[in-house]
Amino acid sequence: MNFQTLNPYSPVSQALIWLAEYENGEFFSEYDPDTKKEHGFSEIERNKLVRFGQIGLGHRFYYEVSSGTFKIDGKMIELVYKDGDNEYALTGQQQPYRDLIAYKDMEFTFNPNGEADNGTNQIVQYNFGYKAELQTGPVHFHLQILYKIPTDGRPAYFYIKLVSDKTLNGELVIKRNGIVVDSVNAPLSKNKGGEINWILQ
Repeated sequence: MNFQTLNPYSPVSQALIWLAEYENGEFFSEYDPDTKKEHGFSEIERNKLVRFGQIGLGHRFYYEVSSGTFKIDGKMIELVYKDGDNEYALTGQQQPYRDLIAYKDMEFTFNPNGEADNGTNQIVQYNFGYKAELQTGPVHFHLQILYKIPTDGRPAYFYIKLVSDKTLNGELVIKRNGIVVDSVNAPLSKNKGGEINWILQ
């Protein structure tokens, strides 16, 4: 069994949970599927990772640690930065993308005129992804990419932050299943971050 074939439902009431797949075929998840015990994010053995992401509500969202490529319900997402005739692969580098990220955005709602302890916590967005340092030819990049899944019915989207050690006047090219689906004008000033939000179509 692997990420593509496992049961895509949360074992607890929380809609989505993070899940780590190890190279020996074992899984380590936010909640144990049998005991429902919660595990800490810091307990993930990053040196053994092959895939990391979220499951729940019939969905599988994850990325391949060996390449940084995302798989969103079977759609493969890759990134390239293109500057004139130069193309710099941001995913697919021959290095592990192990600096993983996972967190939830929460809201606390209460009635200030009501009884004590009347407030409730609610998850408003799930987030997972990674950050990486990449040497692509003469350019050194810092990349952060997160897949963000709102709970209020808005479409999920990618948050992408890119920093270059050189000034570049290029574009961010996004591929889905190997085919270019979008190109975003993305000039970069040396050592200054550029950010975009991109909705997966």
